[in-house]
Amino acid sequence: LQTPDRCRQANPSDHRFLSEFMSRRSCPSLLAVAMALAVSAGACLGAGLKAEGLKCEYRVNPLGLDTPQPRLSWRLEASERGQRQTAYQVLAATSPALLSQGKGDLWDSGKVAAVESVHVVYGGQPLRAGQRVYWKVRAWDRNDRPSAYSAAAWWEMGLLAPSDWHAAWITRPRAKARTEQEM
Repeated sequence: LQTPDRCRQANPSDHRFLSEFMSRRSCPSLLAVAMALAVSAGACLGAGLKAEGLKCEYRVNPLGLDTPQPRLSWRLEASERGQRQTAYQVLAATSPALLSQGKGDLWDSGKVAAVESVHVVYGGQPLRAGQRVYWKVRAWDRNDRPSAYSAAAWWEMGLLAPSDWHAAWITRPRAKARTEQEM
């Protein structure tokens, strides 16, 4: 396509330039480029959802959980009216470094098509007593656009079985048995 002379010679500072440009179909390729840029800019904005307020068993960063498969929950913030979650992905890792790299060495749920954001049961590797788990989540909106991952949260496991308890009673030293002569 060749650009007509009147488009090349128009002075952009002239206020009539824009109105003439928009009213005529003399520069359709520029209009098509502008539309393509607007559409791609909208796609780059990401999902209309944001996962926040991560909780595990109704608490923020809890210590001493005694359930082997804790339930996870998050709150959704929407940037536009009528948004909803259509899917989610949970990553759970043994360290914040792995989590920040997008690696869930304990659990990567993958994209799960579900609207639930409350009582999502941990489905990863078995957890040990005293283990700390770092996790984050992202959600897909009604247009199937993924959000950014949430800020990381964590939970720490408690003692899960009687065999996890290793302690001795704290008492005063036992007195040496006295003989009859010492009494």
